[in-house]
Amino acid sequence: MQKKSLFLLGTGALALLGAGMAAQAQEAPTREIVNVSGNLYRASNNTHHAVFLVTDAGIILADPINADFSRWLRGQLEQRFGQPVKYVVYSHHHWDHASGGAVFDDTAIFVGHENMLRNLAMPPADTALPEAAKAMDANDNGALEQGETSGNYQANFALFDADANGVISGAEASRGPVSAVRAPDVVYSDHMSINLGGEQVELLYAGVMTHGDDMSIIRFPSERTIFVVDWISIGRLPFRTLGTGMLNAWLNSIRMAEALDYDTVVGGHGQIGGKDGVTAVRLYLEELRDQVAAGMAAGRSLAELQESIRMERYRDWMNYEEWRPLNIEGMYTILGNETAAP
Repeated sequence: MQKKSLFLLGTGALALLGAGMAAQAQEAPTREIVNVSGNLYRASNNTHHAVFLVTDAGIILADPINADFSRWLRGQLEQRFGQPVKYVVYSHHHWDHASGGAVFDDTAIFVGHENMLRNLAMPPADTALPEAAKAMDANDNGALEQGETSGNYQANFALFDADANGVISGAEASRGPVSAVRAPDVVYSDHMSINLGGEQVELLYAGVMTHGDDMSIIRFPSERTIFVVDWISIGRLPFRTLGTGMLNAWLNSIRMAEALDYDTVVGGHGQIGGKDGVTAVRLYLEELRDQVAAGMAAGRSLAELQESIRMERYRDWMNYEEWRPLNIEGMYTILGNETAAP
């Protein structure tokens, strides 16, 4: 595969924090735009990636990531290409890839899988706090004040707090941190094509899997490229503890991606790669499954498996040291649940 050319790099900047206090330097997000092929580009915000296709009639953007990034990207697109974003297409509804699209509200049509609408809908008002949130509810009032929160609830408080009333209700906690996700205008069930300026973009439903039930493969036929997010990351270990299960469904979705006609893969995380990179993700999961299953059958503990299963051929993948033991823990849980199921 040809080396990708750097189109634009936004380096870290310094910001002043706290009026009347000593100035402290904080590194801004690293942002860049890289040409993938022809008129297709990858735009990055630290380790999160979006893609966009430039046509004579406007731009098709896949995943806005967040509002600050989208404002930066809009300025870059206007400056570099002089074209508006006409479509924002979603890989899925999760906040860290789908937030901020409203920046393009005045020019764009928003497109995603039909299950996004259900996933973005607010649950009934009397929905109780999930167990993890309930443990933080120090005053036992059925909601979370900001001072009670920690972890994801604390880091993304405003994205949970849809009505901006200063508390996270049970419904808001159950819905998730998606308040900045602009719902799609147009949805599809299995397959959809978008035509703009003589170019075509396809959305294909990837099926229900570990990571969710509204995942789209976004295919750019003229550039022989697909864009996939979270469930396939080229050259990077799967995220932490792998999710909630459904391993076979996940593997089948990867096989579906392998069967498509393309040369290049761009992920929401990881590297730009080829179809062999997709196969490598499947082989990693299958090898991990087989090694963990063999260890469990031999009566070995999770700690023993985390020590002995090295997955050496993937040592050069991103997050190998940090996430290998977590991946083993996730597979141990998945296989244990399958064994326990009636």
